[in-house]
Amino acid sequence: MLHTVILAMHVAAGVLGVLFGPLAIAWLARGLTGWLASAYHLSVGLVCLSAIGLAALDPARLWWFVLIAAGSYAFAARGMAAIRSGRPGWSARAVRGFGGAYIALWTAIAVVSLPGQPLAWAVPTVVGTVVLERFAGSMGRRESAAVDRATAA
Repeated sequence: MLHTVILAMHVAAGVLGVLFGPLAIAWLARGLTGWLASAYHLSVGLVCLSAIGLAALDPARLWWFVLIAAGSYAFAARGMAAIRSGRPGWSARAVRGFGGAYIALWTAIAVVSLPGQPLAWAVPTVVGTVVLERFAGSMGRRESAAVDRATAA
């Protein structure tokens, strides 16, 4: 019974994370914050907490969930910390943090959907990192140019 409840929360939070992730990242790319960033951060947090709960119910088989959950949440926390800092370049750092958490969500989906396939671990990480770095890198260059223009004026 408890396993079913935790698993249902895990799946629901994962679905919300997959839905909110791109929306929150798109808002951040425009320099906007708001409820989407908070909702995404919360959904990733719930996915990670429920993963730890599932691992606690079957530690011999799922102990590694704790490590993956901690790493995944660290990305989302990095994104929120960047938003709260408000320092120059915050939006690119927030996009990288949230994007890293999003890659982790898709990696988990791939690993569960394709058990025993090493590419399930590699493909989302490699493809997601390349796309994320191109996107965040272009944001960082735009932000740097804006700061340069502001200081030159």
